[in-house]
Amino acid sequence: MKVLYVTGSCLTRNTSANMSHNAFVQGLLENGCELDILSAAESWGMEDSALPVWEKARYFTYPSVSVQDRLRLSLRGKAPAPASAPAAPGTADAPKRPGAKAVIRQLLKKAFYRVFRPDPLYPLEKEWLKNAVKFNSEEHYDLVVSNSSPAASHCLVEKLREKGRLRFDRWIQIWEDPWSHDLYGHYPPAIEEEEHRLLRAASEIAYVSPLTLMYQKQYFPDCADKMFCIPLPALRYESDAAQDRTNELSFGYFGDYYSAARDLRPFYEAVVAAGCRAYIYGDTDLHLERSEKVEISPRVTLDRLKAVQEKASVLVHLSNLRGGQIPGKIYHYSVTSKPILFILDGSKEEKEALLRFFSQYDRYCFCDNSVNNIRLTMERIAQENRMYAPVKDFYPENIVKQLLAR
Repeated sequence: MKVLYVTGSCLTRNTSANMSHNAFVQGLLENGCELDILSAAESWGMEDSALPVWEKARYFTYPSVSVQDRLRLSLRGKAPAPASAPAAPGTADAPKRPGAKAVIRQLLKKAFYRVFRPDPLYPLEKEWLKNAVKFNSEEHYDLVVSNSSPAASHCLVEKLREKGRLRFDRWIQIWEDPWSHDLYGHYPPAIEEEEHRLLRAASEIAYVSPLTLMYQKQYFPDCADKMFCIPLPALRYESDAAQDRTNELSFGYFGDYYSAARDLRPFYEAVVAAGCRAYIYGDTDLHLERSEKVEISPRVTLDRLKAVQEKASVLVHLSNLRGGQIPGKIYHYSVTSKPILFILDGSKEEKEALLRFFSQYDRYCFCDNSVNNIRLTMERIAQENRMYAPVKDFYPENIVKQLLAR
């Protein structure tokens, strides 16, 4: 089967989305597909040598950083935002006048965007779309898989088809997150209109959360019959051999935890109160104090993360506060043999749906997102000392096999 895989990101950049993108590539190759990859030559995020370059796939990459982007970053470097000055005694609540550097920065920003108006739909992918639309293949593909984020991945397929530069029998759009109703987004109506237009163009539409699927069917009922749910494939997995836990119980949370999306404080307070060792790695807007037993770090490369993750005897998954999107880490954790502390959050209906979907695998230790519930579940994990088997359903080969068989 000839397959074209399309994504508007660079697959060697360290993002959680790219771990899943690469896992879909792995699954396509493991199912014997003749694979071409159409992607960005560069994108935001750190370059990560631990992310694979697939020798059996053909890459077609196009630049995604424009001259305007480089100029904007250069201006930002010349006029950095100043650090906040300490308030004078007795004036902690008084509004502070911006300093000279802040004023200069704002003036440069306004001037820049007056000259270089951003694309209202694809502000970060405009350059990639302009370049990648030059792709012109003589192949007739059995299947095209476009994967977001970014949503520009789907837009490109439509543009290429309209221009007669891409021919195929079947087109699956994979939305790892929705667009206009994304948890992090506050988007204008034009974004929802564009999302709807893209959905109508697809042959099939895949979401990776049963809750997201439910909500998207409500938002776009005329596309509901094309929508389905499929779990994210896990890029890497450990040996199936059980791991004997004889050392001190330790917990690892690895992923971003911005307060608008996830509330990590109950877990943090639980491990501090219990005196447990914990590793918390990810970007955030919270300030959590590190201690002798609680190690806190921003996002790191996969090589560094792997070494830390191996030290954690229990992996921690924290659900989102609302919206039904599932952090992709849970699928990667599920193909290890370590216990998983699955912290449920969101509305009552969302928590019930998550519990119903994931409990079928007999793989997780569930609890609500409260200090007391987390502590009780941590104690239960310690007492049971249970060994777990990887969820082979989440292996790339098996996920993609489901996708191809639809």
